[in-house]
Amino acid sequence: MSTITTPAGRAVTAQDARAGAAADTADHGAADGATDAPRALAGPRRVGVARLTPRLVWVLVVLALVASIALAATRGRDWYAARQTEQAHAAAVAAAKQLAVNFVSVDYTKVDADTARVRAGATGQFLQSYSTSVEELKKVLVANKTVSTVQRTEAALVSGDRDSAVALVGVVAPTKNTAVPAGETKTYRMRLELRRVGEAWKVENLEFVG
Repeated sequence: MSTITTPAGRAVTAQDARAGAAADTADHGAADGATDAPRALAGPRRVGVARLTPRLVWVLVVLALVASIALAATRGRDWYAARQTEQAHAAAVAAAKQLAVNFVSVDYTKVDADTARVRAGATGQFLQSYSTSVEELKKVLVANKTVSTVQRTEAALVSGDRDSAVALVGVVAPTKNTAVPAGETKTYRMRLELRRVGEAWKVENLEFVG
């Protein structure tokens, strides 16, 4: 039987050495098996998922409701502003049309009332220039025994906002005077600039256009 001398100086047989090596291998295997066992039992790791609780559902509902209300309010304001502008434009065109009718409609027997209506619908530069020349205008109308009426009018908005506007007005006016006693039909085309004064629209400039 052969013998092996260990580093400690103890002699052992080859059979003993083989038995010790087998024991060490068994011990290592057991240790490795004990280490791997918890991994096998643990299984695959799970990814965390947020739970949809009743409270979270209510929060989402409230946020959606607030967003809907904000959107509706914005659209409501836009609609109201557009509606206000549309109404302002309609009022401006109506005022331009009326002043054009008043400006053309004259009767030498009641020139004071006729010219007063024109001044009532005027403001700014137009009011100033008309007021300056109205006395001379009255004399001409009376001297020529002028009578002018309106047969037809057409008006359109050129541009404008809630406080100012520009409109075109066409007027067809049968007119007679001492020079044309049988009368004749005249057509006028005017460009009127208007401004809102309080709750009323008034003409601040008037000019005849071709």
